[in-house]
Amino acid sequence: MERKLEVIPSITDAIAIGTKNVASLLLAVLLFVITAWIPYLNVGTCIAMSTLPGKLAKGEIINPMFIFDSVYRRKMGNFFLLEGFMTMMMIPAFFLGIIPAIVLSMMYSLALYIMLDCDVTPTEALRLSDKATYGFKWKIFAIELLFCIAFGIVYAIVLAIAKAINVDFITFILLIGMAVLGISCVFSLYAVIYRNLFLNAQGAAEAAE
Repeated sequence: MERKLEVIPSITDAIAIGTKNVASLLLAVLLFVITAWIPYLNVGTCIAMSTLPGKLAKGEIINPMFIFDSVYRRKMGNFFLLEGFMTMMMIPAFFLGIIPAIVLSMMYSLALYIMLDCDVTPTEALRLSDKATYGFKWKIFAIELLFCIAFGIVYAIVLAIAKAINVDFITFILLIGMAVLGISCVFSLYAVIYRNLFLNAQGAAEAAE
């Protein structure tokens, strides 16, 4: 299957995936937050959370306890290298204007998922991300922007409803529920982009060999 990315279908697909996995993603996020103060362990859990889009893209069932797997702590060298490379590229891009920075961020938006999912080097992950997103950078930007706008509108509506009800407990539940759903859909949004631009093309290439 060739690379294909449509704006509205990608967002609706992400919402469907996020809603389906909201419970397991919520537990994973809670475990991550609760243990974020523990040195060294928090590095592994941070890297593990970064693999969620890759897992969702493949339709894997998420076991929240996976974030404590020691395999992720062994990846911290490449993780920090990749983050360092991207930071070094983004800093001069910002000095040259916001547009180059946006282009670079879209270009390398899949690098972390590729590196962790395919177990390649940071430089190879950057190259593969560049290749996967070629011709789709502004579509990725449009999807992210539209998703943020849509979620902002829905959040404002829910907030207005909560204020009209004027019951603190119900307001708290509604806002927490929206935050949880938003986090789930963000992971799922990148899962859809990663699947459509990288995994599908990779599968097609392997099938052709």
